[in-house]
Amino acid sequence: MTKFKTQHITNFYQSELEKLGQQQQLIDVRTKEEYEIGHINGALLYPVQQIETFDLPKDRTYYIHCKSGGRSRKAAEVLSAKGYNVVNLDGGFDAIKGQLSNVETPMTRKNISHSDELKENRIKRDFSGLQCPGPIVEINKEMTKMSEGEQLEVSVTDFGFKQDIQAWVKQRGYHLVMLEENVDHIHAVIEKTKDKTMDVTHEGNGTTIVLFSGELDKAIAALIIANGAKAAGRDVSIFFTFWGLNALKKINQSPVKKKGIAKMFDMMLPSQPEYMPISKMNMFGLGNVMMRYVMKKKNVETLPTLIEKAIEQDVKLIACTMSMDVMGISKEELREEVTFGGVGAYIGDTEQARHNLFI
Repeated sequence: MTKFKTQHITNFYQSELEKLGQQQQLIDVRTKEEYEIGHINGALLYPVQQIETFDLPKDRTYYIHCKSGGRSRKAAEVLSAKGYNVVNLDGGFDAIKGQLSNVETPMTRKNISHSDELKENRIKRDFSGLQCPGPIVEINKEMTKMSEGEQLEVSVTDFGFKQDIQAWVKQRGYHLVMLEENVDHIHAVIEKTKDKTMDVTHEGNGTTIVLFSGELDKAIAALIIANGAKAAGRDVSIFFTFWGLNALKKINQSPVKKKGIAKMFDMMLPSQPEYMPISKMNMFGLGNVMMRYVMKKKNVETLPTLIEKAIEQDVKLIACTMSMDVMGISKEELREEVTFGGVGAYIGDTEQARHNLFI
């Protein structure tokens, strides 16, 4: 097996990355949805789940990147084993997107809509202040009253809406003309197309899990199932909501200053995943200590380790933004690999799932 090289993506100038794209040497292994939101000009999309189908010529070196570096490393290992010369670009798109002056996104004119333009008579609505699932529910009401070809422009302050709207339009068969993330709101334009049949067929090979519980043993069970399902070849996503969000907290995170009710919640919630209580015999925290001691003796992997393995396998981790807001949990407290979304993002994944679990 040929050993691949790793370089940090910030070692390259934008012009160098775009030149690699022009030469068909820059490979983006994120999802189609991530790619459509924004990508380096010329980058070829090969989602890591389909990297085994990669069949480009072997007479050149390929530079692989993802969102932050985990998936690109996995893809680099696969391609290296197949005899390709590859370089894993550590840091990924997140490390350079703020430095790029020309990033292809759905905002570019060539991708703007079926008619290649925003319509002047589009309907405008402001759904600022609404939490999930409010914006999607209101948009659905508006679209129901609209005729085919009409456009709806919306402004939403729930930052999980960016994932929700992409999943929702895909389900309904509508067209997302524009999607723009600003500092304090998400701006989108949706064009109504012919309604897609809403019959649920579950033809996909996915597994979805809702982790509602904030108890250590149940969170471990959820992650064991997720890792096992992923290893069996399934597409897996976990929707962390309410108490389940504690499983996504960073290890040894510096305290985030909070006020009011958010501060009260912070005092009651565990500071990191391993301190979550167990469902039976917790005994004011003693049960947690005993459980972790027995797990260590029996070589059972810890919750943080299981989450790391899930990330390495590209299990999709979705943090419910509505629950985050209610419980005063900020983005800074959660792992960088987390996707922020709402019920729309989760329901979008269930459409391709044969197993849907609530824990």
